[in-house]
Amino acid sequence: METKFSVFEILEIAEKVENKGARFYLKSLELFDDPAIRDIFYKLANWKAKHEKIWARMRKRFSDKTGEFGTFDPDNYVLSNPEVMASLTWFATGPGPVGRLTGRESKEQIVKDAIRRENEVVVFYRGLKDFARDPASKDTIDKIVREENRQIHLLTELLEQ
Repeated sequence: METKFSVFEILEIAEKVENKGARFYLKSLELFDDPAIRDIFYKLANWKAKHEKIWARMRKRFSDKTGEFGTFDPDNYVLSNPEVMASLTWFATGPGPVGRLTGRESKEQIVKDAIRRENEVVVFYRGLKDFARDPASKDTIDKIVREENRQIHLLTELLEQ
């Protein structure tokens, strides 16, 4: 059985990814005493939280317009649990030292890490596109990727300042 994601499910995954990103950045800011560094993490968390709300509004509008909701299939755990897919990104907050911050990073290192994480999220979405159910699902992923690329651009500008 092949798993294919609808627009609704892709937006639901995107919400979960953004939520994980916001939680990651909020937890990370607790590692630092420097107010300037804490402010960067707060802004990153705020970006993620705003995007989570954007994807939620898009999902609601899509559902209202089409009457389509996510799939619950007891035989397809991945399709029925968007959290599983969202956990495949760098923003998964499970245990383990890989990708963890120590609290000794510089502002430059933090921004570079944020860019790396955003690039990994773009790779995730590009891979997810292979599992899109229809052209509308692929278009939704393209919108999400464009927004992630915009964030990478803004982070790159911050790094260059």
